[in-house]
Formats: sequence, C-alpha cells, structure tokens
Amino acid sequence: MTYDTPLGPGPGFFPLWISIFVGILSAIMLYQATFHRSDPMAEDFLPSKVGYFRVVAVTLGMIFVVVTMPDLGNQLSMFVFLLFMLYALGRQRLLITALVALAGSFGAFYVFNNWLQVPLPVGIFGI
Repeated sequence: MTYDTPLGPGPGFFPLWISIFVGILSAIMLYQATFHRSDPMAEDFLPSKVGYFRVVAVTLGMIFVVVTMPDLGNQLSMFVFLLFMLYALGRQRLLITALVALAGSFGAFYVFNNWLQVPLPVGIFGI
C-alpha cells in the first residue's frame, strides 16, 4: 500500500500511523506492567454466577450464529441470536426485545443488501 498519492494520503497512511500509535501504547503498557507495583486484587474480582451466565450466553450465541449462518441465512440466524441475547442479557419486555431483534436482523439485512450493495448470506428458505 502506498503511503501517499497525488491527491493526498494513500491507503497505507492510516494503517501506518495506527500501528505506530498502538506500538507506542503497547510499549507503555508493557513498561507499566513490568516495573510498576500493582494494586492488590479486589475480593470481588471474579464474576458472580450472573457474570458467568453472561459469558456462557454470549459464547453459545456466537457459536450458534457461526453454525447456523450458512443454512438459515443472515436474517434468521441473527434474529434468533439477537432475540436470545437481548432476552438473556437485557431487562426489557419481550415485545421490545422482539421488535429490536426484528429491526436488527431484517432491517440490517435490508440496509446492507439493498442500500450498501453488500451481499449477506441467504439461507435455504430464501429470505
């Protein structure tokens, strides 16, 4: 990727400066972790049962999406994923959760597929 073009910064400009910035911050974090005294670990450092449930719920939800996306397509797999995530992790009523899941799955598919021309997987049902 070239750093610059006749019109201005090229495609290599942003990645170069971001990598330099991240490298400097990484060196600072490594120095602080190595040479500074750390605070003692808090007694409530480990999550409660609710925290473990959330971690397992997110992990299982992501596995579900990866496994079902080729067969069910983007719309249905994301609808089930969002419905599960919002119900398991949220505190909204079921109607609000279903509406947000519909907008997040079918609405996002419509925007990406029709407006942005980014093809997303369509499942065996053709929707």
